[in-house]
Amino acid sequence: MGLNENGEAGKWGFETDEIVGYIQPDGDRHGIKELTHKPSGVQVVHPKYDVFNLFFMFSTNHCMGTARDNKRTIEMDDETIEIHWEPTEDHKAEITAKYEVVKPNIIDLSITVHSNWPYPGYEVFLSNYFHRSLKPHVYVQGSPFDDPADKARWIAPQVNDVFVGTGLVFSRDQHAARRSVDGRWDRIWGLYQWNPQRYFEFPVIMSVDAEKGVAAVLMSRPEDCYAVISGYDSDNDDDPFADQNPLYMSLFGDDFRVSDERTVEVRFAVTEIDEAMSQPLGLYESFLVEKGTTLF
Repeated sequence: MGLNENGEAGKWGFETDEIVGYIQPDGDRHGIKELTHKPSGVQVVHPKYDVFNLFFMFSTNHCMGTARDNKRTIEMDDETIEIHWEPTEDHKAEITAKYEVVKPNIIDLSITVHSNWPYPGYEVFLSNYFHRSLKPHVYVQGSPFDDPADKARWIAPQVNDVFVGTGLVFSRDQHAARRSVDGRWDRIWGLYQWNPQRYFEFPVIMSVDAEKGVAAVLMSRPEDCYAVISGYDSDNDDDPFADQNPLYMSLFGDDFRVSDERTVEVRFAVTEIDEAMSQPLGLYESFLVEKGTTLF
């Protein structure tokens, strides 16, 4: 399987037995711009937006701009696309993002940051937007008040008066939950208000077409992702958390010292699912084993 220029400058196509689409490495709307699950015909990516788009960079109580707007250099071969952002006055760190399509249904993204400045609570905020035929799901920790009790499970957030118009934050733990509300979002134009919810069991989120039995799954290692953020199912087309149908990932989250370099890894997979939705966790287990981590 190889990447190939698909007829338009700056757009690189891919095709496996199960998925077909293209990646655009340049511009503010960089990332996976189109993806079709071939066996079902399901269109996965939102037609206006993208998956694996590097959005904001943060540290504690501070936004350092967006990778979308910053200049970059791009290198590619038959298998990978690599995007490199140099430090700026606002963000004194280098970022390298590497995209790789893996047969039969996977796209991997690694993000490496080399910091030239001490940044407490450093974060790369990764944005992903899905076709509205798919609905968001989050894998949360069990609760004694669930039925059955104390059992991790998938939930599908529905619009609710308590949190309408806000992003639903599912963090790794209580310490991580504080990151999302430590002031880093305070001076950003007014769409974004984060609303901490339950803790995730694992950093696995997905958008599901239940009728056709297809899920678009995002996953990362627990040490790489301190929170996932979901929209919710709603019929209100003016609500961006429904209309844009987002799933976000808050990556890194630890303190950076000068000259620190760290890498996080994220996987995007499209899979058929059964009624129990067992396949995404199977894919996650395989991902962790491949990366040398075992939680199951």
